[in-house]
Amino acid sequence: MVPSPEPMRVLAVYNPVAGSGRGERIATALVSGLEGSPLPSGGCVSIHAEPSQPRPARAWLDPLLTDVEVLVVIGGDGACRLAAPSAMRAGIPLYHYAAGTENLFSRDHGMQPEPKVLLRALKQGTQRRVDVLRVEGELGLLFASVGFDAEVIHDLARHRSGSISHLSYTLPIIRQLLSWHRRRTSIEIEVDGTRLNGAAMGLGLIANSPQYALRVNPALDARVDDGVLDVVGLPARTLVGLFLWALRCRFRRPGSPSRRLRARGRTIVLHLAQPANIQIDGDPPQAENPRSRYEIQIEPGALLVLRPPSENRAE
Repeated sequence: MVPSPEPMRVLAVYNPVAGSGRGERIATALVSGLEGSPLPSGGCVSIHAEPSQPRPARAWLDPLLTDVEVLVVIGGDGACRLAAPSAMRAGIPLYHYAAGTENLFSRDHGMQPEPKVLLRALKQGTQRRVDVLRVEGELGLLFASVGFDAEVIHDLARHRSGSISHLSYTLPIIRQLLSWHRRRTSIEIEVDGTRLNGAAMGLGLIANSPQYALRVNPALDARVDDGVLDVVGLPARTLVGLFLWALRCRFRRPGSPSRRLRARGRTIVLHLAQPANIQIDGDPPQAENPRSRYEIQIEPGALLVLRPPSENRAE
């Protein structure tokens, strides 16, 4: 008797607070829609779901990935960032089933939160190695920054009590607008041992991806598989200057190159005139205390992602 082909084992991890608390319902529907689906190999999809836990992923997620072939993360960009190290250690691809606020990681890789698209990815998608970044050793997938946006994100984290939406940022933005003139600081940027001329007072962005919140994308040339980080410094001494930079980036008119700081490199060091916060992929880092120096490094090809066939990719 010819043995039956082995099933493809898929684990879906869902964030209980993502998607306005819809994480468990999304996971249940996904399992119901995909379990037992036939594959070209003659096998079938074997999928089950588990809620994320507040403990370090190494303690709870790593043991679940034994014999798992694909990790599906249901949640936002923060959920992907927390699960990615486990996928890296297991050597399996990650698929972002978007259920967060911005979902920049899924946008960058053309992933859609639809069971039929995930099934097509499992059947005929491609696995791609992409870079990750490290901020003082802590992993990031998309970007890190210091400046006004980082202060808003830390403000939101201090007041957050559950799931969030774009409206959740309103009060943090207002509070930071009122206090930013006291918090702003000069940012000098060092790239692979060489300091750039000038200093940015508005925002210093280290990008592994061209994606950014609300499609205000300051680093349109960044790529997740080029082995380098894109550095953008946007000088702004006033709130009006910050607003103008946001408009330029939103409409892909970033302004005069002479006013911006632009560079690419593998090791980036941010030197701040006074301690300030940093954000990673839209979240505060684990070590939340402000610093006057941050080191960010690229880790080329460290993460496998599962991308759907090109005709199913979201833009």
